[in-house]
Amino acid sequence: MTTPRPTPALMPPRVTASAADRQLLAPATIPGGRSLRSLWEETVLHSNMPTNARFVGIALATHADAAGQIAQQPRLLGLQHETGLHVKQIAVALTTLRSRHFIRQTRPTDRYETADFYLTIPKAVMARHLRKAAQA
Repeated sequence: MTTPRPTPALMPPRVTASAADRQLLAPATIPGGRSLRSLWEETVLHSNMPTNARFVGIALATHADAAGQIAQQPRLLGLQHETGLHVKQIAVALTTLRSRHFIRQTRPTDRYETADFYLTIPKAVMARHLRKAAQA
């Protein structure tokens, strides 16, 4: 006799983030005199994210203004053209950037092919980046 295959109903419930965790993941306030885009690029380049995620992130950032808004969205095919990566590699990179709260979608339910993104920096990452800059 074989064991029954698990179904989604048998999966454990997702753990929701605590209020403290949500506070750390909330978008950070940008220090005066700096643009979100320049700080975003620095934090992404110095992060421990996979290389493709950093590469796609920088390609996406080239379309952003100083406030992190992207007026001309490159979409998935535009990023493929700019980076030379496969569409699935770009999708994984965008998922990494989203899961680490470096980008957000205006409508989270949109597919990557049609999604509109904007840049964000989590508070915890910003605090760590500013501490390292002060020590240097």
